[in-house]
Amino acid sequence: MYLSTKMLLYNLLAKGIILLLFLMTGPFLLKHFALKNIDAELINKRDQILTIISHEGMGGFFSEEDSLSGFGSYNILREEYVLLEKLEEPFPLDSIFNEERILDNITVSYRVCAYVFAFEDDYFLMEIGKSLETINNISGLIFRIMLALLLGFIVLSFFLDNVFNKWLIQPFNRIIRDKISHIREPQQFVHQPVKTTTKDFKILDEAISEMIWRIQKAFNQERVFISHASHELKTPVSILQTKIEAFFGDENLSQQEMERLMDMQQTIQKLKKTINALLLLSKVNNAQYVKSETVSLDGLLKALFEEWEAIADDRSIRLKLELDGGFDFKNSNKSLCMIMVQNALSNAIKYSEEGMKVTLSGAPIAKGYKVEVIDEGRGISPALMEQVESGLVFLKDAQKESSGYGLQIIYKIASFLGVDVRIHSGKKGTAVVFHFSNLDH
Repeated sequence: MYLSTKMLLYNLLAKGIILLLFLMTGPFLLKHFALKNIDAELINKRDQILTIISHEGMGGFFSEEDSLSGFGSYNILREEYVLLEKLEEPFPLDSIFNEERILDNITVSYRVCAYVFAFEDDYFLMEIGKSLETINNISGLIFRIMLALLLGFIVLSFFLDNVFNKWLIQPFNRIIRDKISHIREPQQFVHQPVKTTTKDFKILDEAISEMIWRIQKAFNQERVFISHASHELKTPVSILQTKIEAFFGDENLSQQEMERLMDMQQTIQKLKKTINALLLLSKVNNAQYVKSETVSLDGLLKALFEEWEAIADDRSIRLKLELDGGFDFKNSNKSLCMIMVQNALSNAIKYSEEGMKVTLSGAPIAKGYKVEVIDEGRGISPALMEQVESGLVFLKDAQKESSGYGLQIIYKIASFLGVDVRIHSGKKGTAVVFHFSNLDH
């Protein structure tokens, strides 16, 4: 999961939990404070009524016909009421409670303030009530409003956090995309700092640049050494080959000596081939080739077919050419393209047996051109493929029949020219697929 996604989910989860707790406790808190406010109002009205009674007596509440038996007053909507009742046997009471009353067959919930007081040697019970319907309605309304606000806040927060996280993480994505993911060779690394105001990303960018600089330095030292060593080895190898060829002119050589000279010549040929491969790899790695040519791939395939058809016929191998349209590969190098595809073709013919077929094909694809070299011979061993893909080909392997230098050259040239190469191989048959494209070239 991406860092920005984790940050977004964390923000939503944290805010959601906080808002959910607020939503759950909000109505209860609202009701609690509303009841406290009603209680204060009831006590205030009780004190007002007691003040009126102390100054004006009970005449304002009881008529002579009532004989002080009782008094009741409800407002028109039954939201409030006041009751006064004379007690025969007094008892202490000063309380506030909830109570349901049935008025005209309608049950109404009230908050009631009950108080027993004495007046002129008599005791009276006073009840002042206020309807709770308003609080219940307001609580439900507030809950629905809070729920709508919660959902709106989460949606808006998700959108804003998503935009902010993308903006915040943008420098990190540029570091990964432009400086790491698309870099096939250390020399392609761009040391220009990524523009950002986040100190952590600046430190990361500087650390990666410094690490790549050290890698480039080590690679350059290795490539310079290989290049110089290859040049230095070519001269003595050529001298040895010349001297051995001179020995072949001696008529006094025995058959055994002639065979030994032949073995020596084959060994020198392998060594010379290895040195040339190393020199080519060194030049490609050091970007010593110019990519300024436009290569006609269909023309290149035709030229390779004409060159290798006779060689395939000599080995009783059917070489087949399949072309479906042409393609011009721009900003490239014709000789390197030729070497790359030729190595795949020569390997296919080399490891095919009599009667087998080798197919060289080219066809347009959605974003470029595809070249395939398919054979029916024995496949490439997984160990060698892993070694080649890792770039680990050593001089000691040159004594083997399959040194891997041809495959290594294919990969290196493809990387240098911006060609995507895939090799599919099993126990029998190998397919080398090249994808040429001018889009990201």
